[in-house]
Amino acid sequence: MRTFIRREKNRLHRPDYRVLPYREYPPPVFDRLEHLTQQLSFALPECIISQILISTDSFLSYAWNRGLFSGKRNAVFSSLDSAHHRFAEPHLSHLIVDMESLLTSRFSALETLRQLASHNRKLHIYLLATKSDAPLFNFLRAAGPFRVIKRDLPVKPFRQALLAPASPVDVSRKFPPVEWQMFTALAQGKTLKHVAQLLNLPYHRMVYRLNLQLRQLGLPDRQSLLHLLHRLTIDANHYWG
Repeated sequence: MRTFIRREKNRLHRPDYRVLPYREYPPPVFDRLEHLTQQLSFALPECIISQILISTDSFLSYAWNRGLFSGKRNAVFSSLDSAHHRFAEPHLSHLIVDMESLLTSRFSALETLRQLASHNRKLHIYLLATKSDAPLFNFLRAAGPFRVIKRDLPVKPFRQALLAPASPVDVSRKFPPVEWQMFTALAQGKTLKHVAQLLNLPYHRMVYRLNLQLRQLGLPDRQSLLHLLHRLTIDANHYWG
């Protein structure tokens, strides 16, 4: 009689659904845990992301998730395009772009980041670059309201540089809008005379502005600038494809 009561009680308390319906007996502990994990995954909202790293360097990406910011709400994407849907998230505060490993045009990436910075002034944008390449490092530093960090820093200083309170960006050392339009046109292969016509400026004023930027970047002549712009506009996907 007691056996019958226990069986009847178990039958009444047995749920109508099962993880694996074809099983006669309750699933093992592992299956129960897996089912619980699936339930939690569907019940919880999508993960809130506060930091995004753009890089194709697998070593840097691994170190980012496992060592630098383990447990933080961060994500890694291989390109700005693949992360575009995340840029509008209200909790996103840091965007770190590894300029050395980008496969697309770095000049186009800078243009995208300039637009993003103008629409979201609360977003802190960091660029990772090698300081040994002084012309490139200086160009990135002046390209917009970005903070450029040496890519080869040891782990502790690297982490501190990203976690330190953001200091105001020195706007006086950034390229003015006219200069950026000049660089954009030169990167597209236009001559300086053509650029002066496009911007409706006297040619001698264009030459003066260009020479000022050459000194700021530490470049000896115009040809060095054109070479730098060419390096920035190379699309590795197209170049090697």
